[in-house]
Amino acid sequence: MIANNDSDSQGRASTPSVQAALLAQNPKIKPYNADQGWVDPCPRMLTLNTTIAPWDNKVMRHALSYAMNRRQIVDVVYEGAGGDGAVSNFIFPTYKALQPYRDAAKDILAPLAEYNPDKSHQLIESQGYTLNGDKYVGPDGTTLSLDVVGPPFMESWGRMVVQQLNAAGVDANLRLIEWGIFRDQTGRGNFTGAVDWDGCGSVVEPWFGMNRYNKTYVNPIGQPGTENVDNTNNAGRWSNDEYSALMDQMGSLPLGDPRVMDLYLKAVTIWADELPDIPLVQTPSLLIFNTTYWTNWPTADNNYIQPPDWWEHFLRVLVELKPAQ
Repeated sequence: MIANNDSDSQGRASTPSVQAALLAQNPKIKPYNADQGWVDPCPRMLTLNTTIAPWDNKVMRHALSYAMNRRQIVDVVYEGAGGDGAVSNFIFPTYKALQPYRDAAKDILAPLAEYNPDKSHQLIESQGYTLNGDKYVGPDGTTLSLDVVGPPFMESWGRMVVQQLNAAGVDANLRLIEWGIFRDQTGRGNFTGAVDWDGCGSVVEPWFGMNRYNKTYVNPIGQPGTENVDNTNNAGRWSNDEYSALMDQMGSLPLGDPRVMDLYLKAVTIWADELPDIPLVQTPSLLIFNTTYWTNWPTADNNYIQPPDWWEHFLRVLVELKPAQ
């Protein structure tokens, strides 16, 4: 993620403007990638608990998706870093090995990144809601609301999501909770909405991330789920028999098997129709390294390993560094 501090001595510059200033001041500073930075493999999502009405209704999930102005999130949270390329319409990060799958499903996935307030209103109203002032009210007089939880480091994404939901007529609020509590509550299904990275998976093939939505991971509310990539598999507890069967078939095939593409397209069609999670944005991180004393940092043109210093494998970087003199 983008760091909360302005910069680290050999790490992250929090915004494009900060990075540009550092590069201008010090020729020894080297960015991972001057244009976009490093793309974290975990795009940000809005996860809904699909066991709770009205979010058990796919129409309402699509309504919230149309209310998301993803480019605004990019412009505010990332100061525009990544541009339109940072807008996300699925669980995949923008990695080269996944591009054939993104391209094959581009027409299926394109609507999932569409910002269309009119469609959002139409879908909500089709389910019996009417505007009362600036918020929707159901036939029973209950205001349409959504409680969104997130860990403190997801605050910037969460505030944008809540702001946009409120603009769409949903009485939304953000509750920031400590990381361990967040993981426990979302893992047990004790939440309604969450800002997270629920579909984070492989950067080279489609199955690992998509299989996180397999119905086999659905546990009763209150029972912990199966942890993966710092989030619980299928935390939203979406269950679809046909999708899960496709995942089981795909998972039985070896990596690179040509039959995977057909299974993938069938599965992604179901996922896009049901929308168990709402994709938001990619996660560019503006990484910089100081070459005054050490060189051979991992950069886009020297990409021998993923570059973040907050991952365990950073030991590999430390043993690959070379003295500058």
